[in-house]
Amino acid sequence: MPRLDLTPFGFTPTESLVYEVLLTVGPGTGYSIARSAGLARANAYSALEGLVTKGAARADAGRPRRFRPEAPTALIARITNDQTAALDRLGDDLSSLAAPASPTLLEIDSPRAALQLLSHEIARVRSSLSLLAPGDAYPVLAPALRRPATGGLALELYSIDDVDLGFAAVERVAEGAVSWPGAPLVAVLDDRSAVIAGRSGAEVAGHWSTAPVFVATARAVLGAFGAGGKR
Repeated sequence: MPRLDLTPFGFTPTESLVYEVLLTVGPGTGYSIARSAGLARANAYSALEGLVTKGAARADAGRPRRFRPEAPTALIARITNDQTAALDRLGDDLSSLAAPASPTLLEIDSPRAALQLLSHEIARVRSSLSLLAPGDAYPVLAPALRRPATGGLALELYSIDDVDLGFAAVERVAEGAVSWPGAPLVAVLDDRSAVIAGRSGAEVAGHWSTAPVFVATARAVLGAFGAGGKR
C-alpha cells in the first residue's frame, strides 16, 4: 500500500504511487518504473507525464527517456505556492461576494492544516509578522516567508530550536519559558489575525482567529516567551 498521498494537492492516486517509486527506487525508464510500481506500462507512462506536467518529476533527454523525481523540498515549495495562489484567488472572489467581515475563529487540528493556513496568511501579510514555530516548520514555510523577508516588512521569527533559514534571522527562545502543551506555534499577522497552537508529537491543536482579543492574546503569549510581541 502506498505511504504517500498527494491527492489533496491535485495529483491522482497513480501519480502518488509513481512519485513514491521514483523516490524510493530511483530514476528509471517508464518500463522499469511500471515494473517497480506493479502498473501497466500505459498507466505508468500516463502518471509520469502527469508528474512532469505538475512539476514533481523531470524527463531526461535521450531514448528511452529516463524519469527522475524532483526533490521533496522543491515539490513542497511548488505545492505551497500553487495552493497559496489558489487561496488568494478564492479569497478575492469571496470578498467581492460576502457580507462585511466579522471576527472568525477556526480550529486547527493537524500539522498540515496549520502549515497550509500559516503559508496562506503569511503570503497576505502587508506590514508585520511575528512568528514562533518549531524548527522543522521553517523549511516548509520558507517560500511564504521569503516575500516579507525581502520586501522590507517588519518580521520577527523565533523558535525553541536552532534554525538557519538563510534569508532571515530566527532567534531562539527558551523552551521552558512558559508552560505550554507541546512545542509552541504562535503567530501575529498584521495585527489582523493570529494563530495560537501547540504541537505534541505528530498532533497539532489550536486556533486561528481575526478577533481583536485573540490577536492581543497571541501577542501577549509571544511576549511571555520572550519573543517580542510588543509592537
